[in-house]
Amino acid sequence: MLLISACDGLLDTEPTIQVSSDQVTTTVSGMEAILISAYDRLRDENMYRYWIMGTPEILADNSQLHPINSGRFSGQAENQVGSHFTTGLWSTAYRLINEANIIIDGIARTETTQATRDRIKGEALFLRGLAYHELLRVYAYEPNHPMLSEWGEGVIMRTTPTLGLSDADLRPRSSVLEGYQQIEADFLEAAQLLSGNDRGNVHFANLATVHAGLARVYLYWERWADAYEHAGLALENAIGTLTDYSGGQNIFDMLPNPEAIFELSFDNTHGSSGSMNAVTSPPPGWFDLLPSDELLALYSEDDLRNNLFAVHTDGFPYILKYTGTVGQNTDNIVVFRIPEMILIQAEAAFELGQEATAVGHLNTLRAARGLAAYSAPPSGAALFNEIFDERRRELAFEGHRWFDLKRRAMDVPKPSSTFLAPVTSNDFRILAPLSNTQVENNPLLNQNPGY
Repeated sequence: MLLISACDGLLDTEPTIQVSSDQVTTTVSGMEAILISAYDRLRDENMYRYWIMGTPEILADNSQLHPINSGRFSGQAENQVGSHFTTGLWSTAYRLINEANIIIDGIARTETTQATRDRIKGEALFLRGLAYHELLRVYAYEPNHPMLSEWGEGVIMRTTPTLGLSDADLRPRSSVLEGYQQIEADFLEAAQLLSGNDRGNVHFANLATVHAGLARVYLYWERWADAYEHAGLALENAIGTLTDYSGGQNIFDMLPNPEAIFELSFDNTHGSSGSMNAVTSPPPGWFDLLPSDELLALYSEDDLRNNLFAVHTDGFPYILKYTGTVGQNTDNIVVFRIPEMILIQAEAAFELGQEATAVGHLNTLRAARGLAAYSAPPSGAALFNEIFDERRRELAFEGHRWFDLKRRAMDVPKPSSTFLAPVTSNDFRILAPLSNTQVENNPLLNQNPGY
């Protein structure tokens, strides 16, 4: 009923899905099958299985390579020209987007209840918005980035399905702002459709998930009041809650993670050497990505997050967020987590001039990590730096560090052990290159500067 294929030439630029539309879009089972396929794209190794989670750590200063490694991240560790996110992210994301477009376009014709139609469409809108934000994070600047005046191209925007060759066309990249506006529209409509109408499960998009997506997008957009509001709505509607680490259990070994807002469920069929477990764990894992000395130095002695790190018999440290909880080389991946929303509120409050509120959010998180409230709360630049340090401590190896530095137009430091100079905020390597094949096949598609 559903044939998914990647074609040569023209269609490499815009992957297609060929469907028997009458059979698929008019039946709820057909639409659910496409939706599950779209969710499965997120579990691809080019996306959250390990590239989106691990690459931002090694591109920046949270991670350094083990001396004996698989070679997967050797280019990224040195920020070599062309070594960035895998170009497979582009094609995988667009396949997901096309599946979401099929659902969004055809759901009104599906024979089922209105509530089910709304729920399926709401999940598809969220998935499309999430995929577009990942593309923009990797291949474009943010709406308020100072480099936007020199390079303002976003990604190709498609909101209608490509069902075959007759639907395919060549398009240029839209502007960054157009991309963010489309994501906002998708998430806001999804919130309406999923309100009181979701699956009540962290493994599928629900109302809290959509608000978390909006909070992150507004953070990158520097729409501080909106970021603060939607982070709060995500916390208000979330199934997960902030967990006190004093209980001693590694919450990343729990299924689902008790702090999860949106978590990708994996099984052993998805386990492979291309996983966060494989690239962060000692043998039989590849043991590629180690926590940097600079990251480890950020944790005070009484910080219970120290328990998320261990030292292998060879003397090198590793992180315990991916321990093969589901099976060999297999863990669930948390895309949105409660502490991220708390930290978004802290950063947004700081930017809104509400420093006491920002400190309050930091203290909430600190209390759950075994730390006392600040005896002398930081303010001004020191408070901003503390918020960023808390993001490093709390969200380490969850795919944020490179993007945090990029969105704030900050130079990207490298671990001192690498003896590498920082990547400056105006360096062309801040943006990932598009696949040369994509650019060659589409004369309207401009490559990012420097490549």
